[in-house]
Amino acid sequence: MPHSDYIKCSLDYSVEEGLLVRIPIIVKVLEQVTAQNKWDYSYAEGKWTVKQVVQHLIDCEKIFSYRALHIARQDTSELFGFEEDAYAITSMQEEKNGEDMIHEYTALLLCIYYQFKGYTKDILQRESKVANYEISIENIGRVMYGHSLHHLDVLLERYLD
Repeated sequence: MPHSDYIKCSLDYSVEEGLLVRIPIIVKVLEQVTAQNKWDYSYAEGKWTVKQVVQHLIDCEKIFSYRALHIARQDTSELFGFEEDAYAITSMQEEKNGEDMIHEYTALLLCIYYQFKGYTKDILQRESKVANYEISIENIGRVMYGHSLHHLDVLLERYLD
């Protein structure tokens, strides 16, 4: 899904509201994963397991929040893209248990909410180039909202009963 679609699905909220309201939604879905014992499940050969999907979400949140901080602090060094499949291969998520992943992800989401809550309207409007596109801090937060809910929809549709 393109960044613009992630941004569009968050427009009912301020960026900080969106980053907060998603937390209980995410926790509820991940509790369903635990209840159905699906952490190591993949719906088809070659597709990520639930652990890999959740680790992908954790990795992306960390990368996106760093990008927002980088822009907020007016760092002028170049921001690069990343290869999500390479991250998934080397993440060692199979060594983690589901409950720890829920706690890690929830703590990270709450930290990110407070990070964005601390930005003024002027800071949220700051833009920088990331890989090959321009993006504002506000839209990074909106991408985070849309990206996480997109993957939750995938979990609900393809992984859970």
